[in-house]
Parts: sequence; structure tokens; C-alpha cells
Amino acid sequence: MLKNYFKIAWRNIWNNKLFSVINIVGLAIGIACCTVIFLYVNNELSYDHYHTKANRLFRLTTIVHQPKKNDHFAPSSPITAAKLKQQFPEIENIVRLNESKRNISYKGKHFYENDMLYADSALLDMFSYEVIEGNPKKALSSPYSIVLTESAAKKYFGNEPAFGKMLQFSDTINLMVTGIIKDMPQNSHFHCESFLSRSTMNDMNKNNEDWNLNNENNWFNCNSYSYILLKENVDYLKLQSKMNAFIEKEMAELKKQYGMDLNVELQKITDIHLKSHLDAEMKDEVNGDITYVYIFIGAALLTLLIACCNFINLSTTRSLNRSKEIGLRKVIGARRPQLIAQFLGESMLFSLIACVLSFLMVLVMKPAFNSFVGTSLTFNAGIFWLYLIIIIGIGILAGLYPAVLMSSFSPIQSLKGKVSHGISDIIFRKGLVIFQFSIAIILIVGTTLILQQLNFIQSRNIGLKKEQVLTLELAASDAPKADLLLKELLKNPKVVNGSLNSFSFKGTSNITALPEGAAQNEMTASYVICADENFLKTYQIALTAGRDFSKSFATDATEAFLVNEAAVKSFNWKNPKNALGKKIEWGGLKNGKVIGVVKDFNFASLHENIKPLIIHVYPGWCNKISLRLKTDNLPATMIEIENSWKSIATQSAYKYHFMEDEFNNQYRSEQNMKTVLSAFTFLSILVACLGLFGLASFTIKQKVKEIGIRKVLGSSVSGIVQLLSKDFLKLVIISFIIGAPVAWYGMNKWLQDYAYRIEIKFWVFALAGLLAFLIAFLTVSIQAFKAALSNPVKSLRTE
Repeated sequence: MLKNYFKIAWRNIWNNKLFSVINIVGLAIGIACCTVIFLYVNNELSYDHYHTKANRLFRLTTIVHQPKKNDHFAPSSPITAAKLKQQFPEIENIVRLNESKRNISYKGKHFYENDMLYADSALLDMFSYEVIEGNPKKALSSPYSIVLTESAAKKYFGNEPAFGKMLQFSDTINLMVTGIIKDMPQNSHFHCESFLSRSTMNDMNKNNEDWNLNNENNWFNCNSYSYILLKENVDYLKLQSKMNAFIEKEMAELKKQYGMDLNVELQKITDIHLKSHLDAEMKDEVNGDITYVYIFIGAALLTLLIACCNFINLSTTRSLNRSKEIGLRKVIGARRPQLIAQFLGESMLFSLIACVLSFLMVLVMKPAFNSFVGTSLTFNAGIFWLYLIIIIGIGILAGLYPAVLMSSFSPIQSLKGKVSHGISDIIFRKGLVIFQFSIAIILIVGTTLILQQLNFIQSRNIGLKKEQVLTLELAASDAPKADLLLKELLKNPKVVNGSLNSFSFKGTSNITALPEGAAQNEMTASYVICADENFLKTYQIALTAGRDFSKSFATDATEAFLVNEAAVKSFNWKNPKNALGKKIEWGGLKNGKVIGVVKDFNFASLHENIKPLIIHVYPGWCNKISLRLKTDNLPATMIEIENSWKSIATQSAYKYHFMEDEFNNQYRSEQNMKTVLSAFTFLSILVACLGLFGLASFTIKQKVKEIGIRKVLGSSVSGIVQLLSKDFLKLVIISFIIGAPVAWYGMNKWLQDYAYRIEIKFWVFALAGLLAFLIAFLTVSIQAFKAALSNPVKSLRTE
């Protein structure tokens, strides 16, 4: 019986080619969108799930409470995790990670590495990295041990065995390779090529050899990414509450002394990629956003729903053409359930054919999607289940209403050809068209506003000139040569200016400071940039009061600070001029006075308001050289800079990036959303137009004789086109009335995530409505003109 149903269904599909092509192509586009998004979401949700202990792994984040604000940081102090492990038996183990940028050398070959991490010895036990060589429990237990990924081992040693070999760290320290692991999976929230034992860092700290890491026992020194492995069946929320109670007791004296304390928050490791946007996330890692995942899923499902609406609309419109077939089947004994089964079988066959076509589309679309979104989609067994659900789901969702409607026809009325659609059916079909174009208008408005916001971000004056600024990474071992290197680079006539500094859009250090006027127990956390006297000139940052650093003032290096306008306001210094001469005690390392106030500039993402910033001269923390370049003959300039760099910075690999690119990389998620939504908007409009084209075609066919009579009575072509189009265009106007407020609400909510954002203008909605109106008019008018230009004799000769 099932075989017969599919035979009949196939015959009906083949005999109605226009109807079939429109439905199959529309469904295939919708299914292809869903498939691509399914693969994308599957990839995004898979982050860190490969760890066998993922359900017990948490990152320890820090909330610093200050008199006027709270800051939530991804890292924590090294002492925090250590103290908690001692106090709470529910904690099985901890791992603390610290970033390190150093020079690694082997047999005269030098590699500047900025993706190394110091790690506790429990790393390979807690995290599920595949160990190729070495003992996972002991590989990082001894000082001066290093574990390499396969890629790093090949880079350093080529085809030689790496295990047990010695590498040189900063050209003076010997490291033994005590482990080799597989490269870290792509779906990890952080990546690196090598892990050094944390005991190495501690030993170096004792000897003051490490210029980035110190003060391991300071509760406020949040420089470690700490991970906690809980024992089985531990309620992490209850444990978190007990941890904070313990920390509060431990820090009671510090709170009295500085007016600051902290809490911790346990963050599931599997939540970090999509749900974490904290201050000081790991550099070079860009997290996703669960909101965008929901938006992509919604856009894909809506595109598929538009295709389903087409199927329902066209099936019910075409049902009048099949009324005699239905009547005849009922007369010869077919029952209503059998007819419903037949029509559902047809819709499932449509879905099956559309799934095959969509799979071919996905094969074509996947490389482009990977390139646009910067991901790597792979097929998996879930695709089979997705397609099975789609075939059955669409078969029932899109086929049930037409099946119930057509099976309800009276056999006598059907055979007489007197079947007509009721008012409820007509309203339902018009409602589907309104739904389709409402979605199209929402997507048009959304895509336009996202594009505007991204253009606003990229063109906004952020208070500094990031264009044509080249930044070079300096290894610690070359730090003593920094001034000599900068002088050599500034000799190049194509270099307008240059500065030694620590500035990066990826993340700015945070320090505790005591500004003048605050009580001793009212210390505040402020962002800090270490720089030289050329920093403001290189980035063209304006002063609003006071002066810049200068070598003419010997004390600038030891007791001078610049602050931004946000700091002036935060420190209650009234105005920039009043701030000059105010004292700042900085983290116990430097005490000095404010010599200048800089105009506020965005040193972080535009998602955030500008925060208090302190700039000071501190060469030990400056690990970058920034050069402002002339734009003419840039390739030649880059070669000259590389040659100068290699002649002096012999321990630092020549690694560079442009600050404009670094700034734009902060908005990769928004760029991805713009690209995907633009594609979905185009496809949803295409599918809606296919449906409207088919609907207009069948509707006009039913009015062929009416058109012929009107032409005989003298109606013009334009009059007939207007008559045939107006009903459809009314639906588009209603769609605009519904879709515009929904689009405004959704996009207004999305824009609230930005501290600096565009205003939503009326013309965006007018443009979307006009575009939808014109597209609908052109779609309908093609068939309307064809009908209006036909010979009325042909349409009336049967009468």
C-alpha cells in the first residue's frame, strides 16, 4: 500500500512541474540553511566537551568588589585556587595557567613564542589531551620541564625525536622535553603549543628573571587562569557559596586596609566559549556568543517555515484542480484516512527530494560558510537524524492542512467541479503570505542595522588613530635592546613615529591604585598602559590638560602619570585641570603625580564604556613596539623594517600585525552574523518570491476568463495588472505593519549590548517595506502582464 501511495505521489509531482519545482527548490533552500546552521551550532556547542571530566571541570573567575564598582575577571590570583584546594576536600585538583611570551631556541634556530603557558603538574590528568610520549602525572612536576604539541615538536626538531631533548629558554635556561601531546583540538576555548611546568615560573620569580609574573601570594594579583576539578556528585553552587564565605574571612583585614575584597564564581568549562565575555579573557582567543547561535537557529528555521508556508499555500490553491480526482477516488471507495495518508505521502516525498537537493547545496555552500565564519564544519551522524526529522516533520507540518482540506471535499460537488474555498481557508492562506513577508521584512531591517552598526564601529573616531600603525612583538630576551631597536627603526624615513609600550585592544592590564582624595581603604582597580614619551604622538591621542611625558624631565620615568577623563571623573577630581598634580599610589610599585590628562579613547571593545585608565613609564612591562608608517610603497617599507629588526632583535622572531586589524577582530562575531543573516535574508526573500510567483500563477489561471471579458470590454493592460496585483500588495503592506515593530524591538534590544551604537532611523524601515513591496510587485506583475497581454479569444472560446 505504501508503495502505491508513493507511485501516485510521484505521478502527481511529475505531472505538475511548476508546482513541484517551486516547492522542491523552496524546501531545499530552507533545509540547506537548517543543515548548515545545525553543523555550525553542533561545532559551537562542542567546545571543551572532549574532556572526559568536563562535567566536573570549572574555571575559577574573580569578582573584585570596590567602593564604586565591581569588576568580573576571567583570571584569578594564584593563591586563591591554592587556598581553596587546601580548605575544601570537595576539590580533587587544580591547575593554574599563566601566559608567557619568550624566545625558544634549538641548535641556533630561534623562535619567538607567544602561545606558551605555565601549568601546574595536574594539567594532563585534568584535561584530556592525548599524550603520545611521557608520563601524564610527572611530565610537568619538575622545574624546567616542557610539554610540546606535535606541531611544536616538529617545528623545533624536524624529524628528530623530541622526547628527552633540551631546548633553550631565553637563550640562558635549559628546558627538558618531558612530554609530547597531540595538537589541541580546534574546539577548545584556549590553544597553545607548549606547556612549561609552573615550578619553572616560580623558580624564575625567585631570581627575578621573569619580567611579567610576580607576587604569587597577592589576592588581588589576578594573573592566572585557574581551573578546578571537583569530586563526583559535588553541588558546585553550594561549594561556591562556601568558598566565598571562606574568602571573606581570609580577606577581612585586607578589606579594612584597602576597601576592596573579592568573590569567586565557578564557571563550567563547557560554558566558556559561548557564555563568557569577562574582562581579561585569554589573549588571541575570541569567544562565541550564545545569542548569535540563537539568532542563526531562528533565521534558519524561519527560512524553512517560509518554504513550508509556500507548500501549504500552493497545495491548497491547487486543490481545486484536484477536486475531480478526489471525488472519483471517494466514489470508488477511498476513505478519508486513505486520502490523508496519500497527501501526506506526497509531502514527505517532496521533503525527501528536497533533502537530497539540499545536501548537494550544502556541499557547495560549506567551504564558503567556513571561510566567512572562520570555522570548520564537518559532517557527522547527526545529519542523518536531522534529515529524518525534517522529512517527517515537514511531511506532517506542511502536508497536514492541505491533506485534511482536500480529503474533506464532497464527492458529488467535486465531480461537478463546484468545490470552492471557504472564507476561513482564504484567510488562512493570506495569513501565510503575511507571515512570509513579515519575516522577510524583519530580516531586511535586521541585516541593514547590523551593517550600519559595524560600519559605525569601524569608522567611529575612537580617540586615537589606529590606521597605519604596525605593532611588533618583543621577546623578553631582547627587552634590553628595545631602545636601540626603536632608534634604528625610527631612522627609516617611512616611519613617522614609534613607541615602546604595552597597549593592545585584546586586553589591558588592571592594577589597584590609590588616588589622592580617597581614603586608605578605598583603593580602586584601574586599567594601565605602560608606555614611553612617544606613545601619545604615535597613536595621535589628544591631551586635554597638562603635558606629555618627556625625557627633559628625569622624574617622569619614576613618578609621573597620565590619566584619562574617565579616571578624573572616577577619582572625583572635578575636571582635568584640577587633576594636575594629584598623587597616585600604584600597587606599591610607584608613587607619583598626574602630569597630564588625555582625552578619552576606546582602548577596549565598543561594547563597553570607556573605563578609568592610567598611563605611565614602566619599561619592564613594555613588550611591543608600535610604528606609525607612511602609506606609500608599504611592501618595501615592511621589508626594510624586517631587515632592521633582524639585525638587532636576534632573539625575537619577526612577528607583526596592524592595529586596525586587531581592532576589527574584536567584532568577528558581529561580522559573522552580518554575513550569515545577509545570506538568509536573500534566501528567505527568494523562497517567499517563489511561493508568491506560484500563488499568483494559480490564482491568475482561475481568472483567465474574467481577464478575457475585461479586455473585450476595453480594460487596459495596466488596469488588469493593477487589478491582479493589488490583493497581493495589500498583504505585503499588512506584513510591513506587523514586521516593522517586531524588527524595531529585536534590533533595539541587540543594540543595547553596545555602549556606543547607532540610532535606529525610520528610513531603514521605509527602505525594507519599499524593497519588499517592489519585490512582491515584480514577482506578481510577471504573471499579471503575461495574462493581460494574452489573446482574450483563446480564453473565451470554450464558453
